[in-house]
Amino acid sequence: MEINIDYCNDLEELPVGLYDIIHLKKISITNYHKLFAQPEEIGKLVNLEVLRLRSCTDLSKLPDSIRSLHKLSILDISNCLSIMKLPQHIGELCNLKELNMKGCLRLRTQFPESIMDLEQLKLVVCDEERARLWEPIKEFLTELKVEVAEKDINLNWLPK
Repeated sequence: MEINIDYCNDLEELPVGLYDIIHLKKISITNYHKLFAQPEEIGKLVNLEVLRLRSCTDLSKLPDSIRSLHKLSILDISNCLSIMKLPQHIGELCNLKELNMKGCLRLRTQFPESIMDLEQLKLVVCDEERARLWEPIKEFLTELKVEVAEKDINLNWLPK
């Protein structure tokens, strides 16, 4: 039901069989600096409720198949320094309630239009620059709270 992978320095990619465990509800992959992409197979995990990809510094994008994760309520991509944009169909995450994206320093472009479909989204945690990207969206998602996280001076999560 739950898998935690933390500080995994020698794993080049996640085992393909991981995406066949359809009963998984929570995946937490943190401080995995060699992870540059999530495979499209992640869309097979239709029961996933929590996806944490925190501090995966080389992760450059989320796969389009993430749109199949209709039970996902928490997505944490904080400190994923290389992510430049959100998936085009992120709005299909119809149960997403919380999005943590602080420290996504390369995420500077306007969000995809489908973001307006995230009607269940209640909380976004981000830094000041990303908070400005949420301003026009808050007019449509009236129950959305955008929380600006304090700057964390602890750099222990960076690769050595």
